[in-house]
Amino acid sequence: MVDNEETGVIQRLLSVGKLQIYKYIIYFVWVVNFIFTCADVYIYYFILKDHMGCWNCLFRSYMIIALTVNVLMVPLLIVGFIFIYSNLSGEIRIVIYATVLFLATWLQMMLTILFAQQYQIVGDVLRIWMNHKSLEFYERRCQCCGVLGPDDYKLSDLNIPKSCYKNGSEMEEDLYRSGCFTHSIKPSSPIIQVISFVIQEQDPTHKYVV
Repeated sequence: MVDNEETGVIQRLLSVGKLQIYKYIIYFVWVVNFIFTCADVYIYYFILKDHMGCWNCLFRSYMIIALTVNVLMVPLLIVGFIFIYSNLSGEIRIVIYATVLFLATWLQMMLTILFAQQYQIVGDVLRIWMNHKSLEFYERRCQCCGVLGPDDYKLSDLNIPKSCYKNGSEMEEDLYRSGCFTHSIKPSSPIIQVISFVIQEQDPTHKYVV
């Protein structure tokens, strides 16, 4: 009888110990997850700020969506931490939270895959040109001129803008000869974005609240 009681006590202690270790792991992963989410917000904000001068660009729209999702992830993570810390178990609240968090994480995954690729600017360039807007943003960034080249301006009876020249010199030898049609934007810090998504997929908080 005594042996059975001692065995039961030992098993309970081991169970409590395992639970404590699991909670410490949850807290650690949550902190890492929170840090990387904040890092994503920081990155997306400055990329968006850098692209605000681009007229009606899809890349800018993607950045707005990415920034919004990551900003919303911050309070979601905070709510998740409260669930873990206080062991709240309201079924409806947990289901709603888990669903929203899953959808947000899925959207982050889609954006991460998108930003891990080189963004082809051909769609933006054609849209800007057809709407008679300035290609200055891409011409300066990609060191290109017009859609297919400088002749686009000549054929349209337009003056070649300063943005088609290196440092805006307007000297013939500094003229960019290639068109913006074939250029692309390289992804910015995709490693942080990918790591962020992996951490969130591994986050025990997701398993805890489901």
